[in-house]
Amino acid sequence: MRVKKRKTPHKKADILLIVENSEVDFFRQYFNDYLLKKYKISIKCESSGAGNKCKITNFGKINKRVERAIKKEGYKAVFLMIDLKTKCFTSENTHTCLVELKNEYFPKYKIDKALKNQFYLFVVCNEIESWFLTIDKDTNSVHQDHKKELMKLLKVNSEPQIVQKMIKELKSGTYELDFSKNSSLQYFIEKLQEYNANP
Repeated sequence: MRVKKRKTPHKKADILLIVENSEVDFFRQYFNDYLLKKYKISIKCESSGAGNKCKITNFGKINKRVERAIKKEGYKAVFLMIDLKTKCFTSENTHTCLVELKNEYFPKYKIDKALKNQFYLFVVCNEIESWFLTIDKDTNSVHQDHKKELMKLLKVNSEPQIVQKMIKELKSGTYELDFSKNSSLQYFIEKLQEYNANP
């Protein structure tokens, strides 16, 4: 009699990352695997909303998601990622300082006191597209139009094409991200390592 081989259960990610909708593809299709292979950091990425609607300012919804992820789903930590140039809050971004944005929005997430140390609000300076430009040059300046620069570099015509072309080029080895060229990207890795090390 043939014995049916049991499937090895897939190890659940240690950290949940909630992002503005546009960033999901980058993490799911490339960066999650990159972090696991290079740093042994296991993350799951999900969008803050559905139908391309950012829900990062739906504080009640995010609070519940964070608490469920830690209490019931067993994540070591939940990261909520926001671009400094986000349009999730208003149609026009008014923040010029990541500390200012963080100080304004962090208190609005009323996370259970016992879980607060496992919740981290991460502000990208100035937007995640600036990470992509580390393949080419230093991009810490908050005054650059990263999307316009990337469209020119990658020879594409729209924002969604930037992410897909970048994923393709990174996977093929044509380009490689250089953390030393962007303090925000470097800091993100360091914070993930810090939370990942916790038992």
